[in-house]
Amino acid sequence: MDRERITNRLSRVMLAVAGVAAVSLIAEYGFYLNPSQFRVLHLIDIAVVGLFLMDAVVRFSLARRKIAFLRARWPGLVIIVLIAAQIALVAMLRGKGWLAPFLEVRSVFSLAKGYIIVLQGYLVVLIVGEMVRLNRRLASYRIKPARTVIFSFLFIILVGALLLSTPRATPEGGIPVVDALFTATSSVCVTGLVVRDTGRDFTRLGQGVILGLIQIGGLGLITLTAFFAIVMRRGLGVRESLVLRGMMTFEAIGRIGRTLRYMIAITFFLEVLGAVLLYALGGRSGGTIGDRLFTSVFHSISAFCNAGFSLFSTSFERYAGDIPVNLVMTSLIIIGGLGFPVIMNAFGRRPLVAGRRSTTSRWSLHTKLVVLMTVSLLVLGTVGFLALESDGILAGKPLGEKLLASYFASVTARTAGFNTVRTAWLGLPTLFLLAGLMFIGGSPGGTAGGVKTSTFGVVFASMASMFGGKGRVELFKRRIPDRIVREALVVVAMGIMVVSCGTFVLVIFEDLTLREVLFEVVSAFGTVGLSMGITPGLSVAAKLTLMMIMLTGRIGPLTLALAIGQRQVQSLYDYPEGRVVIG
Repeated sequence: MDRERITNRLSRVMLAVAGVAAVSLIAEYGFYLNPSQFRVLHLIDIAVVGLFLMDAVVRFSLARRKIAFLRARWPGLVIIVLIAAQIALVAMLRGKGWLAPFLEVRSVFSLAKGYIIVLQGYLVVLIVGEMVRLNRRLASYRIKPARTVIFSFLFIILVGALLLSTPRATPEGGIPVVDALFTATSSVCVTGLVVRDTGRDFTRLGQGVILGLIQIGGLGLITLTAFFAIVMRRGLGVRESLVLRGMMTFEAIGRIGRTLRYMIAITFFLEVLGAVLLYALGGRSGGTIGDRLFTSVFHSISAFCNAGFSLFSTSFERYAGDIPVNLVMTSLIIIGGLGFPVIMNAFGRRPLVAGRRSTTSRWSLHTKLVVLMTVSLLVLGTVGFLALESDGILAGKPLGEKLLASYFASVTARTAGFNTVRTAWLGLPTLFLLAGLMFIGGSPGGTAGGVKTSTFGVVFASMASMFGGKGRVELFKRRIPDRIVREALVVVAMGIMVVSCGTFVLVIFEDLTLREVLFEVVSAFGTVGLSMGITPGLSVAAKLTLMMIMLTGRIGPLTLALAIGQRQVQSLYDYPEGRVVIG
């Protein structure tokens, strides 16, 4: 039997073993178990680790390049060394000197409490490794990249719903399946619409699951597995690179690895920085150090990923007049909503032209358009909100607080969904303004939904060209290809269709006003999360409809169309040109 056949069979077996390990971890941390059940699960953990070690030994013996094999398995080797060191320390220090009683009081000599935790950490690393291997295998199949993206989102939604359904995820010992599925969908699609109060109706475990789903949904499961493949020195295949290029709008396949590391580094740096600032500014919120730290991390990741989930029942209404907190949150939201291509380009990476860096301009056309549209929409939203609500919900407040609330609403309505004023109390013109901002959404290649700023900019430019009598669309002294103009028009048209159909379905199932339903549907499509407060009381059919709308808004209408549509074929014939009357 040749090496390839042996490794393929090992991969199938170890994938099943990784599934057993995942089930064991879910059972231990998601359910209430007695001591005997814990012991059985720990024995399963030990057996799984033993099987993975045997797998590693076999693969090492079959590997042609032994050193490269060890480098690719460095996370597991580090944990194995830690386990061995801990066992050796316990054996050497038991009953010797003052250090032994000191450690024994703190249960260090209890192996069941010591190395089991390290073993479980090792299991997590092994499961991630198997996900990388599975991602590689799936990428080898001839599946459309757009369908791969959709399947990855559906997979993590189902896993998240399973975790949120476990008894220890909620204080009440479990929630209905539809609520768990809705919460998982809203988290992965970084929307923020909720049917359960995140801070009150979920335990720390449940909130941690939601936070993990937000992070995975913001970056994308395929992006994370590709990143881990690079970290574990397993490299990226051609089809994996093609899927990533389609997801993140990369320009060159050969630079995906370096760009991916840069993107992940920026993400975690900004999220950590945001958490530190929020922790420093949250001294007045009270609570223990651990609670404040978790709250800061949760809101920093939720803001950067434009998720809109908050541990506060009234979102950020308590910070309506707090300038530093508002500025930190809005900065994270804006940067996350710009999209990674713009962030990397704005941080000094010149666009590639024929494999070389352009010397004409540091900012690409895409970056210029996104920045222009973002600034314009922020100004329009701030001024519009201030003008419409100055005598409404903002009446009686100082001018500075009015400006701050208007700016926060303009920022969060584009993608995030946090609020410092009660959305249900806003006037109809203001709701219409916010709905327009939510429909446009953020920018491509990031964490936002909607039709995207660049799409709206191209459509606006095409209208300006028609009014100006030009035969082509131009932006910043560059001609926009007709194909991109057609795609922009299709995305906007599909967005309108999704919102219209979703609104029609909800009006059938729910006895609500058109204003409430339309606002909720647009919020779901834009993956924003602003709500009129009707989501928790919706029927199962209405919740399922909103789930589909959220998923469509997150992956994008064009990606959905490419996934559903047939493969393009080159036509061997052409019909005579025909004309129809427009307008």
